[in-house]
Amino acid sequence: MSMESRPLVLIIDDAPGNIEVLAAALSDSYEISFACSGAEGIAVAGRYPPDLVLLDVMMPGMDGFETCRRLRGHEVLRDVPVIFISALEEVSDKLNAFHSGGNDYVTKPFQTEEVLARVSTHISLYRTRRELGKREESLRHHLAELETANRRLLEMGNQLLLAEKQAAIGQLAAGVAHEINNPLGFVSSNLTTLAQYVANLQGLVDAYRKAEPQLPDASSKPLAEHRQSIDLDFLCEDAPVLIGESRKGLERVRVIVRNLLDFSRTLDESVEKLDLHSLLDESLASVWKEAAPTVEIIKEYGRLPLVEGMPMQLVQAFANLLRNALQAMPGGGRLTLHTACVDNGVAIAFIDSGYGISPEIQGRIFDPFFTTRPVGQGPGLGLSVTYGIVSRHGGHIDLSSLPGQGSNFTLWLPCEQNMPPQPISGPTT
Repeated sequence: MSMESRPLVLIIDDAPGNIEVLAAALSDSYEISFACSGAEGIAVAGRYPPDLVLLDVMMPGMDGFETCRRLRGHEVLRDVPVIFISALEEVSDKLNAFHSGGNDYVTKPFQTEEVLARVSTHISLYRTRRELGKREESLRHHLAELETANRRLLEMGNQLLLAEKQAAIGQLAAGVAHEINNPLGFVSSNLTTLAQYVANLQGLVDAYRKAEPQLPDASSKPLAEHRQSIDLDFLCEDAPVLIGESRKGLERVRVIVRNLLDFSRTLDESVEKLDLHSLLDESLASVWKEAAPTVEIIKEYGRLPLVEGMPMQLVQAFANLLRNALQAMPGGGRLTLHTACVDNGVAIAFIDSGYGISPEIQGRIFDPFFTTRPVGQGPGLGLSVTYGIVSRHGGHIDLSSLPGQGSNFTLWLPCEQNMPPQPISGPTT
């Protein structure tokens, strides 16, 4: 057995003779340290942690029982085996020894072979437990690494799945938008022409009405009956209203088509060094008219470096998150914008005090066309577009939300872009 691998035994005894006898018996197999009092023994053990302590009971100042209790209170020494060696033979003394944390008790005068056997057994058990503890800690560490890796794989898998879903739906959306745009154009043109036709016809009807009193009864009576049967006054009043509502419907279709095209392609932008606080303020100004009058904006802007990115896309992403927060507070509330440097990048938190998002749908909110708003109040592309923009910038979005307590969308972006963004391919108009 090499000197470095030999176990260390600490002997604490106020009688030098006892120390010499024990040291002589143990020195062939063990390294020996010693102390002549309890306080000194605790100090020596703290500097050089032993594999076992041989401890006398009757010592001045601090007896062996108190010394053992203090050893057990030491973070490094609490598991080191302690064997009491004492001339006290009463059962109560032995019980005190075990109650104070001792592992064994040997009475004096002792047999050298017995002491050697007990020392060997306890050191072997201690080292085995310590090795098992190290292996258990190593297993815990590896398990934690595996769990972290598994979470990252799941996140990457979810991101990849969502990216593939966005790409597929993006191509479909672009094709649908392209096909809708053509009939949308001529329907809009026809409505404009129809509105002019209706205005001309109304002018003609007014002219006939002015001329009607001059007609003989035989001619005017059938005209009056026909006018009454078709409710001409209502038709003249309602026709422009119907045309106006149709134009509003067409405008809504145009917005949906524009959103589809925004979703299916990226703007042809170059990467620039950007001040994100300026982009946030620009985005906030663009959506502020949609906020309830009682919404309070709190800006907690930290010190941020310039970040590489595409400004128009990031403005759109910020505006979508701001709009989403404002829509969650239709009756007013508090919107906090918090920025900070985090993990070699920047984090931007959009924290609202709105109605929150239930856990059942949190996993779907970035899906294209998913929305909790009523039909006709948006196609459900805002958060999906935002997710795509952030992903193309090498970032990610985290969500924490509780129903009735608001939501926190935290967007993380790297300071530098390693590669140009890859647009989702699809036809454009």
